[in-house]
Amino acid sequence: MQSSTEVRDAMLRFFDRLSAKDVASFDSIVSSDLATVVIGTAPGEWVTERDRLRFGFEAEGPAVRPGPHPIGWANGDTGFYLDEPTSVFPGGAGEMHTRMTGVLQREAGSWKIVHLHVSVAVPDEEVLELQARWRAAG
Repeated sequence: MQSSTEVRDAMLRFFDRLSAKDVASFDSIVSSDLATVVIGTAPGEWVTERDRLRFGFEAEGPAVRPGPHPIGWANGDTGFYLDEPTSVFPGGAGEMHTRMTGVLQREAGSWKIVHLHVSVAVPDEEVLELQARWRAAG
């Protein structure tokens, strides 16, 4: 693997265009490969359907601000991205600090996202307590 500013810049462009709700840029940023998946932080955010993936660009959701040290790596036409971006929710609802990994592939000369996984660092004890509450309520 080699450090890749191209992969890093492709992800930064994704953040910028997603935050701007630039639906027209979706196809130039997100792969149409059947393996494409985005796994978010909320229950049920395991998205593979293209229409649902595109919805992220259309909905009034958070803007995404890159972390202090976004990193891209590549080996041939495959790359990956690591970051600690912040999701900034509309209307001053708050910010969520996250961790993100992404896999990109070069398609016709452009880096496109094939996989994103976003997580939130929460102590295990708190997750266990929260999931126990969900099971009790459900």
